[in-house]
Amino acid sequence: MTFEPATQSVVFVLPDFRRAELTFCRSNDADEKICVGVTPSGKARHVVSTAQLAKGSWRARLNWSDGRQQYQEEKEILVN
Repeated sequence: MTFEPATQSVVFVLPDFRRAELTFCRSNDADEKICVGVTPSGKARHVVSTAQLAKGSWRARLNWSDGRQQYQEEKEILVN
């Protein structure tokens, strides 16, 4: 997972998955969350916009499943 501030997006590659969700949590406010469902599209590369996020520090958490196992990746991002 890569945060690209210039294009206001988070980019990640999931070659084979059944379901996935990207959750943005405000670092200083655990109640502020934005969840984005990711649907399989036949393409491995996925781009999710961060334009709706307020400026500041956020934790991006990607959860996905291949139907057999659950996976998770987390990254701290700074939205300017």
